[in-house]
Amino acid sequence: MKKGVISLALIILLILTPVHAQFENYSERSIKAVAVVSGENRGATINITVTVTPGNGRVFVSVSPFTEIDMQGSAQLSALTACDLTGKDFLNYDFFYVIEAKSTIVGGPSAGAVMTIATIAALENLTLNRTVYMTGMIYPDGTIGPVGGIPYKLQAAAKDGAKIFLIPKGQRYATMVEKKEVRKGPFVIINSETKTVDLVKYGRKYGVKVIEVENINEALSYYTGHQLEKLEGKISEEKYRGLMKILADKMKSDALKLYGEFEKVADSDVKKKVDERFKKAEELAKKGYYYSATSSYFTAKIMMREELYRKKIKDDQEFSLEEKVIRDEINSMKDSVKSYRIGLASLQIIGAAEERLAKAENYLQKAVNSNNWDDAIANLALAKERVESARIWMSILPEIKKDAYMSSEELKKRADFYLSMAESIYVYAESIGGYQSLLKGDGSADESRSIAEELYNQGYYAGTILTALDSIIKSALSIELIGVQNEKELSEKINQTRESSQNAIGVAEKYTIPVLAYAYYEFGETSEGIWKLYYYKLSERIAKTLSLMGGKENVKIVEATYKNPEIRTTPEVKTVVEKYFSRSIPGFEAGTWVIALLAALIILRVRLKGS
Repeated sequence: MKKGVISLALIILLILTPVHAQFENYSERSIKAVAVVSGENRGATINITVTVTPGNGRVFVSVSPFTEIDMQGSAQLSALTACDLTGKDFLNYDFFYVIEAKSTIVGGPSAGAVMTIATIAALENLTLNRTVYMTGMIYPDGTIGPVGGIPYKLQAAAKDGAKIFLIPKGQRYATMVEKKEVRKGPFVIINSETKTVDLVKYGRKYGVKVIEVENINEALSYYTGHQLEKLEGKISEEKYRGLMKILADKMKSDALKLYGEFEKVADSDVKKKVDERFKKAEELAKKGYYYSATSSYFTAKIMMREELYRKKIKDDQEFSLEEKVIRDEINSMKDSVKSYRIGLASLQIIGAAEERLAKAENYLQKAVNSNNWDDAIANLALAKERVESARIWMSILPEIKKDAYMSSEELKKRADFYLSMAESIYVYAESIGGYQSLLKGDGSADESRSIAEELYNQGYYAGTILTALDSIIKSALSIELIGVQNEKELSEKINQTRESSQNAIGVAEKYTIPVLAYAYYEFGETSEGIWKLYYYKLSERIAKTLSLMGGKENVKIVEATYKNPEIRTTPEVKTVVEKYFSRSIPGFEAGTWVIALLAALIILRVRLKGS
């Protein structure tokens, strides 16, 4: 947010200084938007000027009169969407939005689509038709979303000289309040009547052609006579299935080792659920859905680990000992991943591992802080298996034989940008009432945003990028779902996003192996409902990010040699064992105490080796 709002000094500079004196190599476009006047049933026009300059991915907004945060967020989202649709790298530009209205207007989301059009025109050097007006929210995928007060906005547009008025698809019929005056003797009685109007017919009354549009590309053709071309890419599924199969086989092997210990102590109901997970994993693997199979084995491991902990950890001391062992494994893995040089291919694997380690730390903290034993055990199991998941991801690094390396400065710059964008879009989604189930709670945009910030502060930039992207997608999807009215519309959106994901992966193949993008694409194939949409979108976003990073002149593909990370046991764990025994058995003779300690260390080594 700190980058989203222009400072007072800069506002004054923008207002008082001629544009040519402010910027070099700038591109500027002006456009008219329409809004509803606050507290009244009438529309008003808004003047919007967009200036795009070479820069570093900053968005500055000046609004007069001042409106709520949604106008700031709408501008931020417009700039991001315009870059995404044109294939431009957001980090190469700065965006300046000067928004002026004659009256205090209601919010800003309805101007989002118009701002996106103006930004695209500035980026692509296109001329805007000044007789075309539009209202509509902008969704991050370029879809135009529903808004209110359209009849009043149409009136304002017609009065301002509009010949064509574009409205969101599905909003041809709208309600409006019409006032009628009735004279009775010396008195004038004003009655209000709510009625539904056909906006196409209503527009003819004002000499305006009203047209429904579904997305920015359709709207752009009316404004400029041009449409944006899509980059086409064909996904090579066999290339990824090999890597995904290695991942699935490693997770299966670990799951089977754990199963041997689990079945000795498991209750029949838990064992039945675990067996079902194994069966599902096998079925998915047979169909070639190896990442989905990996996920099913992983879920089985969590269930087994939790059952083992419940049966074997009996008190706080034993709990504390296991917590220290897991923490030691986390720190060991974190040290290991930080030692790698990161390229486009390894970024996905190392970033996935860093993200899982951060989640492991969070689960471990929840376990330690929990006042409920069952919750503590459940979170301890999740922490342990997240570490194991990170280790398995890192184990496929040696399969990468070539990589496209980038500077640590470039990586940090990207991480900073995506984290900032995750924060901005999250605030915007909150301000306009995005779907709360995607914004708050476990696995939400808010949680991912928080984890991304933790990773950034610790210098784990690959993990920051991937986790911030996850937050961005969840916040963006929470906005897009506002406009989805039924299963048919959801299905159409899923199919469009699936195709976009395939194209993005195919394009990314020019620069690297988009293994993580493919993994999430595959997971989308086996998911349902909004999660299907989410995984396709996450896949597409990761692939597009890889393409942007791979398109830099200084990024070259070279030979790569990656080794498996080392997971060590530090002397700290030995100290924990010593403290544990000295506390729990204070009256031991020296000889008995030494024997007990040695036995404990042997057991600990066996457990670490098995994990």
